[in-house]
Amino acid sequence: MAKLLSQAEAWLPIYLEQTRGLSHEKKGIRRSELFFFYALVAPLKPKRIVESGRARAQSTLVLSKLFPKACIVSLESDAHSPDVALAAERLHGCENVECLFGDSLRLLPDLVHAGDVVLIDGPKDFRALKLAFRLLRGGQPAAVFVHDLWPGSPARKFVDRYVPSALLSDDRQWVERYATLDSSKRPPPLKSSGSQWAYGATLGCFEKQAASYGRCLLQCSAAQGADRLRETARKILRRPSTVRPKDFESQPGSTRCR
Repeated sequence: MAKLLSQAEAWLPIYLEQTRGLSHEKKGIRRSELFFFYALVAPLKPKRIVESGRARAQSTLVLSKLFPKACIVSLESDAHSPDVALAAERLHGCENVECLFGDSLRLLPDLVHAGDVVLIDGPKDFRALKLAFRLLRGGQPAAVFVHDLWPGSPARKFVDRYVPSALLSDDRQWVERYATLDSSKRPPPLKSSGSQWAYGATLGCFEKQAASYGRCLLQCSAAQGADRLRETARKILRRPSTVRPKDFESQPGSTRCR
């Protein structure tokens, strides 16, 4: 994070210039998160950026402007979503963008080439982390970013515990400096932690060779299974009883305890 903060200021004027005048959808990755991505990726000068989860093309549009010499390969799962037409309209004229449709869990491993940077904004939670670790285990991408690592969520708790090398866009130092890209109001810090901020959805960066991603994948699968068991147990405990009070009323010939 110290290295990122030291180089981010040099990239900020370019980011602001390249994104000036672009419309910003509320549904999508925030400006401070996109700058987080840009400040980390710009020094790598990637030839391709592979995005999973296009939706309304918020991040796709920004990436096409920030990296005009790179090919932006954008994968969306639902070809019949009402967002498809809006995304196509917003991306009109972006000649460096290639829009594809399909299941990222199945297609992404074959789409990613050596040196690519990957942005996963769908699937979510443990499924997103497992996909990221699968890609990184293969050694192809230079870095993989995962969106919506909400503080307190099971997936985020896993990252905090098992992947301390991950860089996170809700790091207190980053938010203090760049939350103004989203709003003039500074968000309040979490009372339970001095290092994180209550800043909603978070973008996490997993860099090549920064961790043993094969081991992370196994640990993530185990954590996902445990989380499913806990959720099943909670549903069972919350389920109302199907036995009605009258079922316990005395019947002829029965003995009722007093």
